[in-house]
Amino acid sequence: MQRPLAFRTQHRLRSAPEFERVYRQGIRAGDALFGISALKNDHGHARLGLSIGAKAVGNAVRRNRLRRVLREHFRHAKIELPALDIVITARPGARHAPTEAVSESIVRLLSQIRKRCR
Repeated sequence: MQRPLAFRTQHRLRSAPEFERVYRQGIRAGDALFGISALKNDHGHARLGLSIGAKAVGNAVRRNRLRRVLREHFRHAKIELPALDIVITARPGARHAPTEAVSESIVRLLSQIRKRCR
């Protein structure tokens, strides 16, 4: 039995060409913390790719914590999202942002993307 909120391999963007396609052809939304690019896909469900750089966020502990928070928000939002490939890029404002600010930002940006892709 498959858990509906699991973050499985089929929900991830893994290769550089997949990321590049979304960057080149996708629609964008952003704020001081994150930039999001999204492009419709043929997989029937949303997929997530994360680009969390050391220059923007800092050391590995901060980057991995931010990745965990972003994946958790995606897991809960993917049920409502159309079939999209989504790439989230961290901006320097995310380095010292509290978890509440990160949560508000990502919920708002995913909502914008969902509305624009209908």
